[in-house]
Amino acid sequence: MAAGGGLSRSERKAAERVRRLREEQQRERLRQVSRILRKAATERSAEEGRLLAESEDLVTELQGRSRRREGLKRRQEEVCDDPEELRRKVQELAGAVRNAKYLVVYTGAGISTRPINPRL
Repeated sequence: MAAGGGLSRSERKAAERVRRLREEQQRERLRQVSRILRKAATERSAEEGRLLAESEDLVTELQGRSRRREGLKRRQEEVCDDPEELRRKVQELAGAVRNAKYLVVYTGAGISTRPINPRL
């Protein structure tokens, strides 16, 4: 230890190397677990099964990430309703617009910001 109770430069460098090495090992473990999870369960070796069992927290995290990613993909898919369902949704929207005391519409560029009086 250096005078004054702090770590010496060489001790700080050694601690930083240990920290970086630990982070790299964690990233590599994450990559391994991710690769194994992409395989079908029947295609995994006993060693891979052991690694998954030892890494329950990583497995849980990666499965959660996968579920969130799939959910985002599903939300981005275009939905094409059949004509009757579309008609029902349009009528519901029209009723909500008619009955609204105040109406706010979020749009893209190019729409006028002037208030519109529907009674005119």
